[in-house]
Amino acid sequence: MGGIGSGTGIRPNRKRTKQFIEAFPCIDTSSFPFNSMRLLPQRASQFSTQGITFQIYPDKLLVLKNVPEALLYEISFSLTPAYYGNYRYWFKCPKCNHRRRKLSLIRIDEFPLFLCRCCLKLAYQSQNRTQGDQIVHKKWTLMRRLGWNSECISDEVKPKEMHWNTFHEIRSQINTLEEMSLHRAPFSNVLCI
Repeated sequence: MGGIGSGTGIRPNRKRTKQFIEAFPCIDTSSFPFNSMRLLPQRASQFSTQGITFQIYPDKLLVLKNVPEALLYEISFSLTPAYYGNYRYWFKCPKCNHRRRKLSLIRIDEFPLFLCRCCLKLAYQSQNRTQGDQIVHKKWTLMRRLGWNSECISDEVKPKEMHWNTFHEIRSQINTLEEMSLHRAPFSNVLCI
């Protein structure tokens, strides 16, 4: 283990072979009305998105063709109990049968197929950031938290409902991140609020 190039050095990820999940449209279980899902009649309610028609049943989701309205395949729901007597709905991936919140859409010869990101071997863009990118991203996240949008900032511009101590702490973190991005120092010295 170890050797040249190992460790937490700053280097670009040149050997990325996975595509990003943000490039694919997806369906999400949070878009369904959880409170009324169990009350659905045996006749399904219908909706369409991305040019694909769905029928929602209490225990499954049917994917239909638009033109002749023929059944392509079904996606099962999995339920886990939540607080106050409700249930949380999950999709079961048609390929690996694991519980997933989102399923991404791919089209194979105009056949719409919804699979999880693990089956499609997709990665998030944040997984491909180098250490320098992480420093810059953290800095801009803190700056957006303060409502700033440029490098020209003054010490007296603070969000209306923020305490001064929190403002000064975030301001010092931004200065630390600025120095780290200039000197390419390790990322581990920054404290999060």
